[in-house]
Amino acid sequence: MKLSFNILSGLLDLPKPVIITISLSVFAVLMLAVFVYYMWRNQERSAEVAREVQSITNEIGAGVVEFIAQGDGYITYASRGFYNFAGYDYDEMKGLFGNNFYKMLEDAYAEKIRNTKIKPGQQIKTELQIRTRQGIKWILMSGNAVIKKKVCMVSAVVLDVTNDKILNEKVALQKERYRLVTELSNDVIFDYDIADDMMSMSENYTNFYSGETIIKDFLAGSHTNDPFICPEDTEKFAELFRILVAKGDKVDEQLRILNIQGSYVWCRLIAMPVKDQYGMVKEVIGKIINIDLHKKELARLETKAMRDPLTGALNKEYTKIFIERYMDENPDKNGMLFVVDIDKFKEVNDNYGHIAGDNVIIEVIKAITKSFRSSDIVGRIGGDEFVVFACNVQKKEDQIKQAKKLQDVLRQPVEFNGQIIKKSASIGIAMFPDHGTTYAELVECADKALYAVKGSGRDAFIMYDGSNERVKKDQE
Repeated sequence: MKLSFNILSGLLDLPKPVIITISLSVFAVLMLAVFVYYMWRNQERSAEVAREVQSITNEIGAGVVEFIAQGDGYITYASRGFYNFAGYDYDEMKGLFGNNFYKMLEDAYAEKIRNTKIKPGQQIKTELQIRTRQGIKWILMSGNAVIKKKVCMVSAVVLDVTNDKILNEKVALQKERYRLVTELSNDVIFDYDIADDMMSMSENYTNFYSGETIIKDFLAGSHTNDPFICPEDTEKFAELFRILVAKGDKVDEQLRILNIQGSYVWCRLIAMPVKDQYGMVKEVIGKIINIDLHKKELARLETKAMRDPLTGALNKEYTKIFIERYMDENPDKNGMLFVVDIDKFKEVNDNYGHIAGDNVIIEVIKAITKSFRSSDIVGRIGGDEFVVFACNVQKKEDQIKQAKKLQDVLRQPVEFNGQIIKKSASIGIAMFPDHGTTYAELVECADKALYAVKGSGRDAFIMYDGSNERVKKDQE
């Protein structure tokens, strides 16, 4: 301690210029030490960053390469990541490709980059095919051209995009397949973007249907201005998309769309919601299938199934179905059930032949159908037995009037092959709901009334009297 004090005292005794010189020298040494330390730390950090970058590029199949722009693209530098990506070391690359970057490329792509005529300052970003130990790969090359030692050099990062390219090609191929299938099947694909409220149709839409292929502000109201949906189905169409957006449920519905001939045709609309990772519906995709011919054929077959082949009237099964439907839908309204039996029809067949008998039945149905309303139900339930259901006949006098009208129709003669065939019929009547609330109950009551007519001489009508379980003949 005493020694240090003596040294300090000695320094203070030195001339002032010497003290200043010593102080500056010490300060300079300290600053140099700080600078050296900073540079060392910076170099260590740079090396660490370089190692991190190298590790990342190795993992993602990327590397850095520098090559001369002219000639065959002689490689002046390549990172370890580049060698790892290529699958070769320096000696192998030199032996196979002369260490030339362009020779590593597939011929078409080598020619492409040679013809680019790279100039200093030019930015380069292109996709190329390169030969590697694992085979041909796709790379994305991104870099700049610079002048080094009076030579135009390209410094670039190359990234392996083979998997993305294959995936994109698969997606493109799938889209092309889907497009071809769509064209072959004449189906129309649509896409509804919820955020933009925009409906888009596939290109083939205009081959079959009228209207725009893109409808903006769709749910906001533009769908009502576009004529492509039948006005009766417009709101139903929009409601389907509201359901899809709100509930995320699949929709399979039928509606009518205007075709290019100006007619509304039946189509089947199938739509599915597309949800994000949170389960929110982002868009709706689907297709429109023309089912007009199919629907018309079904209607024809259904009509054929429900109709009597000889007369065109409803057959026994559908007569029951239609009458029961009326009773179910109109419990507060009445109806008259007539069960009709042609009198002595066997004699018609015996005297004039079965063809004449068939003609009589056909003419009977024609006459009944013409005399009653379109809302009334006419059916053939047996050989010469018919059912007529007159809907909503409230007043007693109107009921009698209906019965007399039917009786008059059935009395009209039929001409066949120049012969006049006279006929009449017996009619039993039951009222809905007074005499029954089911088809079976009404038929049973009307049959009882019919038997009473036959027992009293035929060619008349009788209404069932349910109050005292007897039948009475209405006098004309």
